[in-house]
Amino acid sequence: VRWAIIGLGDVCAVKSGPAFYKCHGSTLSAVMRRTPGAAQEWIKNNASNLPGDVARSIRAFDTVEQMMEEMGSSLDAIYVASPPGAHLENVRQIVTCLSTSSSSSLKAVYVEKPCGRCAWETRAMADELRARNIEFYPAYVSRAHERTQILRKLLSDDKVCGEKVTHIKYTQRGSSFARGLDGTDGKIPWRLVASQSGGGLIMDMGCHVLDRLDYLFGPLGNIDSNVLCKGAQSSSSSQSYPLVEDYVAMSATIGDCDWSAIPSTGASVECIWDFSPKDHSTSTQKDEVDELEISGPEGSVRMAAMGPGLPIRISDADGKLVRTLEFDPPAHSAQPLIQSVVNELLNLEKDGENSSNLVRSPARADNAVRTSEVLDAILGSYYGGRHDEFWIRSGTWRGLQTTKT
Repeated sequence: VRWAIIGLGDVCAVKSGPAFYKCHGSTLSAVMRRTPGAAQEWIKNNASNLPGDVARSIRAFDTVEQMMEEMGSSLDAIYVASPPGAHLENVRQIVTCLSTSSSSSLKAVYVEKPCGRCAWETRAMADELRARNIEFYPAYVSRAHERTQILRKLLSDDKVCGEKVTHIKYTQRGSSFARGLDGTDGKIPWRLVASQSGGGLIMDMGCHVLDRLDYLFGPLGNIDSNVLCKGAQSSSSSQSYPLVEDYVAMSATIGDCDWSAIPSTGASVECIWDFSPKDHSTSTQKDEVDELEISGPEGSVRMAAMGPGLPIRISDADGKLVRTLEFDPPAHSAQPLIQSVVNELLNLEKDGENSSNLVRSPARADNAVRTSEVLDAILGSYYGGRHDEFWIRSGTWRGLQTTKT
């Protein structure tokens, strides 16, 4: 599978980039970054890490149009790794180029999560690609992690919680798990700018947790939330503090579906994401919290949600720890999912390199849309709705107005 990458930010450094030339049956043919010369510089800086055949043949481009014009007929898949604010534009650039091309081998577009800044953007990407018979794979990488696959079996086969799940609780406090929060030249990092990210860190990090709940248990419904910008309330200079939310408390219930690992319909869900500095100004990484608890009538499971190599702890109905499972984290967090995409595009019935690898991607367009819809339901009250280009009308954000008063 011949890949191109659009956008070469920090997500490409370790998490995803190397996987495209390390996965069995996959190679990296082109990279594109809109800053003139930056893609060529990326190749130069990474030359020592690239396989010899990739280093000799890889091409660099400054625009999507140039890349598609010169290499569109020899690319099988494209990874869109730009900030979410550019994802829909990038997908439409790809589609436009395809419509004017006499030959194209493109089979798939793999889009970094959370795909769109809101549900209508994610839905638009899915619709435009589906109309051209191009697969849309969202980069919800935790679905393919060994730890997630084993958790599904613990729930479905081992019945570690019993015959059903009744309650799910998640708490995250602190932001050291996030990348790229060190702003340059005094600028607010793009992950905290709505026009580029779609909201606060729940968009970058919370989306993984919400998507995993969808994958394991089913769709989230009956969503209620309390969304605040606590840092602006305590900041001595609110003008320099990000306008997006930094605290989210959510409650929901699991809906009916045919893909859950265990019967979970009606299970209650409680989640808190607290990225505010108010209560953490003197905290260290050790003080931060990342804990997912899954409970049923006969037991519970506790685990960190943001680390693919962190352990799973199983307790009985009385809360006694009965089992701990340890995992080796993948060298590149996205590699298991990218390998499943490659295997699917190659129509493999099994992965000859590793029998535990998935042969079909567990991350699909439908789950990307559902997760975007859940994020909209959670954050809608803060932004005065997310049905439009809300990022250009911060003066109407109800949550921000409440903060200021």
